[in-house]
Amino acid sequence: MRYPYWARKRIAELDVEKDFVEINHLAFEVRFGSKLFTHTLFSLAFARQMAVPSIANVVYGNGNGPSIQNTRKRNNDTLLFFGEFYRHGNSPEGMKVAEQLNRIHSRFPISNNQNLYTLATLMCEPIRMSRFLTGKNIFSQKETRSLYLFWKMVAEMLHITDIPKDEHAMYAFYLDYEKQHFGYTDGGHEVLNCLIQEFADRWFPKFMHPFAKQVYLSLFDDHLLETYRLKKPSLLIRTAVRTRLRFQLAFLFQVLPDPKERSIIDLFNEDYRDYHIRKAGPLQ
Repeated sequence: MRYPYWARKRIAELDVEKDFVEINHLAFEVRFGSKLFTHTLFSLAFARQMAVPSIANVVYGNGNGPSIQNTRKRNNDTLLFFGEFYRHGNSPEGMKVAEQLNRIHSRFPISNNQNLYTLATLMCEPIRMSRFLTGKNIFSQKETRSLYLFWKMVAEMLHITDIPKDEHAMYAFYLDYEKQHFGYTDGGHEVLNCLIQEFADRWFPKFMHPFAKQVYLSLFDDHLLETYRLKKPSLLIRTAVRTRLRFQLAFLFQVLPDPKERSIIDLFNEDYRDYHIRKAGPLQ
């Protein structure tokens, strides 16, 4: 019988500076990588990106962007790319995935700093959300370091430069970028509406969609709500949602046995009968 905390045991045995890809997989695909948690965290990081006007305008694409036309597929495809990086790291297979993603991104006028902020959301949002809900970073020092090293590796594979020197500098960059660049746009708001609808469709029956929107927005901080010019959800719903997630993060994830091996790829390849990452991306 497998030791119930097998993933944590394995993480403790690894050297984060050399084994950060495996640690990141064990922590953020296995330990915390349930489908609901992974999708929600990504969807929230995406909402933060859409609060940056220059990024939102590119993604909105005058209403023709993939996030507007087929939000679920766009979200699933992005998560599949993440899963491929978890699986292959910067091996030759991983570099082929990065080349494919670079080809997709080459169509769009995105600056290095915008790309860097996008990557920062993926590294920093788990930590920010943990602090937002529990008042502290629930991830271990090794898990936090592996987050930075993993996404730094991905950034380099995607030719992103000027990466902050460590996880602390990256988090400071993340917070400062939002203070400097958050702003309302109609396009960003439209993408957000699509994200909310996709979240509701995926996790709630139709009659509960108004409630689903309130659940989703309960995970926004005041700055993000103000940027989108949105009212706070009711105190009752905010309290219920945040208490439930606080319990999950601060207690359940800490005491329950580690799940079996799992991959984001297996959770989000539903759009493909015969999945291969070469099929992912905007429809031609």
